[in-house]
Amino acid sequence: MNGGPFGKIVGVGRALGSRVVTNEDLEGVLDTTDDWISSRTGIHERRFIGEDETCATLAIGAARNAVEHAGIDGGTIDLVVCGTSTAPESMPSVACLVGESVGAPGVGAMDLAAACSGFSYAASVATAMIGSGQASRVLLVGADAMSTVVDQSDRSTAVLFGDGAGAVVLDAGDGESGFVDHILGADGSGAPLGRAGQPGDPNKLYQNGREVFKFAVRILPEMFEKLLSRNGLTPDDVQFVIPHQANARIIHSAAKKMDLPEERIVMNLGRFGNTSAASIPLSYPDIYERLERGRYVVTVGFGFGLTWAANLYRI
Repeated sequence: MNGGPFGKIVGVGRALGSRVVTNEDLEGVLDTTDDWISSRTGIHERRFIGEDETCATLAIGAARNAVEHAGIDGGTIDLVVCGTSTAPESMPSVACLVGESVGAPGVGAMDLAAACSGFSYAASVATAMIGSGQASRVLLVGADAMSTVVDQSDRSTAVLFGDGAGAVVLDAGDGESGFVDHILGADGSGAPLGRAGQPGDPNKLYQNGREVFKFAVRILPEMFEKLLSRNGLTPDDVQFVIPHQANARIIHSAAKKMDLPEERIVMNLGRFGNTSAASIPLSYPDIYERLERGRYVVTVGFGFGLTWAANLYRI
């Protein structure tokens, strides 16, 4: 990025599906056990949407919480950007519904689909709009209701995913704090490794777990190292890394390659499972009050497409 940093985080929020589904609950409907799930994934429970809940209602809940946390009026928001792949309908966009719900009617609103990389992609768009002067305050959301596209009878995937949303409010900032750099990537030749239909579609989620694992373990540290190298930073400058919460074994394997102590790597998939584009933003409430000015947060998303994206944020 030229200039900057752009997009200071001034408010954070999250929302989760109302149904808590534990590994013990899944033992009753799948040929699995709590030990089998937790030892292979690190997940102990996840949230599913309940009746009258959708990806959009989760996004709205997270957005309202972020706006409240920021202490702002929704009418001061210039743009809403939502990373999601599970919108309940093709039109209107989730972002349109979010803007209306927080009291920002009439402002620009768009959804961006990049699977589990969706929030990191959306962050690059949001900060570019701020950097160009086209927006001064952006509501940035990542939301997915993965239970709507997963075959709940397929043990290999049903145990992994959950429903959630996270949101951050980005201000133009003071020139000291904000997003410094982004990396975006995609490889359409990897499309056969993972696919999913729309919510309600009979084509449920499929993934080649072994190949996706290999891709994730490679791309996560690769993006981390590339961001630091081209910005003249070392791992000691980074306070936290927020990786996409796909699988604990992926994160642990990548952590060794990044040479970072695990207490600096944010992990919450034990409580929430893999929430796709929501997994990075719903992690911010866990660390926001501990952020140290002048240090950095690195976020890395990776997912079907194949897609990947990383963001460097200066606190």
